[in-house]
Amino acid sequence: MNKYFALRKANRMRTKMLTEKSQEQLKEVIAYLRSVTFDICGVEVVQSDLIDIAMRANEEGCELFQFITDAETFVNEVKPSMKPLRWPDFLIFEISVLCFWGYGVASLVMTPSILAVVPDFKIDVTLASLLQLCICVLGFYYLYRSAMEKVGFPPRKHQVKAVAFTVLYILVLYEIGKLLRLALGSIVFIRIPVWPYTIANLLIGAAFLWLRFDRYGKDARLEERV
Repeated sequence: MNKYFALRKANRMRTKMLTEKSQEQLKEVIAYLRSVTFDICGVEVVQSDLIDIAMRANEEGCELFQFITDAETFVNEVKPSMKPLRWPDFLIFEISVLCFWGYGVASLVMTPSILAVVPDFKIDVTLASLLQLCICVLGFYYLYRSAMEKVGFPPRKHQVKAVAFTVLYILVLYEIGKLLRLALGSIVFIRIPVWPYTIANLLIGAAFLWLRFDRYGKDARLEERV
């Protein structure tokens, strides 16, 4: 079994053994770390360690953290040890999500309705759409590195700032897309029938999902936990 999935399953099962308050504290810390780092395996390792600490604390009649400042101190200490976001990991994540869920599953759901109205409907791959996709991926990467990684704990104190950045990102992308379609929308590279387009995205997305989780399973930090 993939070591990442084995550790994740063990963490889920052991979390249920904690007191309700400790579970809430654990959930808040782990949710925060997942939102500010792409180090998926590192987060699971941290969760495993926190569960061990919480179990010992519960046995003594205490909770995982006695004060919110304890949780804040913990995340500030552990956050620098997480692996920084790298382009290869980011691209594998983005391609798997965009192709499988964004283009594959979404098209699978909508295609029957579209073909019922337009039987010969085809997807136009234009210069404008490709440029917009590249800008979208680059923009999200630099938005994440410059804004999301720097969000402090607890995250609810910084929700307004995070939402503002996200809304601004969406609006800017929308306006850039409009301009690109006006200027370059007529440059069409290929027109693809919708079903081959959908199947191709599902297959590509599934391949990158497998690659992504296979890389997680081979992370050396999991050796001591599984």
